[in-house]
Amino acid sequence: MTQNNRLTDFSSFQAIWRRNLLAGADDNSQAIHQQLIKAYQEPGRFYHTLDHIECCLGLFEDIKDIAHNADALALSIWFHDAIYEPGADDNEQRSADWFMDETKNMLEDSFRDTVYTHIMATLHGDAEITDHDSRLMIDIDLSSFGMPWPIFLRDSERVRKELPHLTDTEFYPKQCAFSQGLLEKPRFFQSEYFFQHYEAQARQNLTDYYHYIEKKLAQA
Repeated sequence: MTQNNRLTDFSSFQAIWRRNLLAGADDNSQAIHQQLIKAYQEPGRFYHTLDHIECCLGLFEDIKDIAHNADALALSIWFHDAIYEPGADDNEQRSADWFMDETKNMLEDSFRDTVYTHIMATLHGDAEITDHDSRLMIDIDLSSFGMPWPIFLRDSERVRKELPHLTDTEFYPKQCAFSQGLLEKPRFFQSEYFFQHYEAQARQNLTDYYHYIEKKLAQA
């Protein structure tokens, strides 16, 4: 895929938007797309960027045929990190609220509620997620954990760069605790597709990451 044919291009976004636009509603997809692009290019973002959305949309292309509502899942990917304040615990809520505000009287309420639910699932909390497409959304968001080690490590260090106010001794133990919480679940990836394709690599990456962090902290 060339730079001129990216999944984050306006044409792809507009197609999804127009398929779900209510009859008689103005098509404001170009303005929304521009706002999203601007958001993902904010200074201070190193991992939660347009490249992350591009990667997520690439994975979406692999699984869209098994999604119950592919368009809702795609828009969830677009909006799930639209609001990102490093260290804040309400980024998902604010991103979901932004989507709801921008789409009122433009998209069907049931469709909007579905997107909202998927975005909120990326909180990665303790509550069990039973919705099929929300599980896909969670796994797409966590897919970096299941990538080959160099990509996983690169993305991990990009996340680290987004929190420069934390020392290594503050950041890495918290990151380990988050990862350990995911590993302690029966399955790291909740959907069958991602479990089959990425589970083993994710678990190996996290095992190696603990050793990597031990060395980092020993040098701190």
